[in-house]
Amino acid sequence: KPSPITNKQDPNRIFDFFSHIPEATNMFTYLYTDLGIPASYRNMDGSSVHAFKWVNAKGEVTYVKYAWKTLQGVKSLTSAEAAAIQAQDFQHATADLFDNIAKGNNPKWDLYVQMIKEADLNNFDFSPLDATKIWPVNLIPLVKVGTMTLNKNPTNYFEDIEEIAFSPADLIPGIEPSEDRLLQGRLFSYFDAQRYRLGANFQKIAVNAPKNSKAANNNQNGYADNAGVTSDVNYQPSEQANTPNDDSTFKVAQTHYNNVAISQRKIEKTNDYAQAGDLYRSLSKETQDHLIANLTGDLGQVKDKTLQMKMITFFYRADRDYGMRVATALGFTAADFMKK
Repeated sequence: KPSPITNKQDPNRIFDFFSHIPEATNMFTYLYTDLGIPASYRNMDGSSVHAFKWVNAKGEVTYVKYAWKTLQGVKSLTSAEAAAIQAQDFQHATADLFDNIAKGNNPKWDLYVQMIKEADLNNFDFSPLDATKIWPVNLIPLVKVGTMTLNKNPTNYFEDIEEIAFSPADLIPGIEPSEDRLLQGRLFSYFDAQRYRLGANFQKIAVNAPKNSKAANNNQNGYADNAGVTSDVNYQPSEQANTPNDDSTFKVAQTHYNNVAISQRKIEKTNDYAQAGDLYRSLSKETQDHLIANLTGDLGQVKDKTLQMKMITFFYRADRDYGMRVATALGFTAADFMKK
């Protein structure tokens, strides 16, 4: 978040926080590669980040992650290229997407899923329900399930886009949230934020409501009021006629995962550095150079040398060359760490 005093995003504050979060090492490595500056929205892949559950008619659970793969190709900008483009048009990504759809160059993404059987969740050196970890495709293959095409631009940006209320708690029967702790928090926080932003009846706003039937809940009055409601029932459940209730057919699956408890206890299998090291070693020399330059550009603004050194140890644990290059770029020597 920006500083509450200056309203600026400050590397000193960012790295002060993340110096206590070693599980973010992999994320930082991705972020500061060229992938951190996509050439356009059309040239980005996407991920569900969290694991979800697929539940069949027998109540059997399969854990899944979703991945979007752009058919336009993944393309990125260097810091210099991004600076030059932003100097001319700070809205270039929005304009690029709108203009291409308007021209009929409709961007597409293939949707893939990765699947783990409930019985296999403990067969890895990390927790598959840890949102800071990816699921390696060599262990959990990608299975294509469909393609998304963007073929229409909004006609009223506020009504079509700004009032959208996405939430990971909006799930159809057969798909359920996993025990991922970060996801469990988001199930509540998104709806809470949307009630604040859009009002109590945000699910009845046109862009959020079902297209072929009326929104079936008992919410009424307040912001985004559903005009014409005459029911005396604004609660659930109820025995009165024509009021919606939960369908008992769709019960939440019973899970037997041994780490289901949501608590402050640290995740047991963290393995916070292995995936960051694998990623670093997979990069070309040029991409590694960009990573080091981008990362030290921000980390170099941190005034507290102790914080810098702590972050360096994270990168060093991921890969010795990675950590050494960051340390050298920031002016540290091995003797500085020996003192610690």
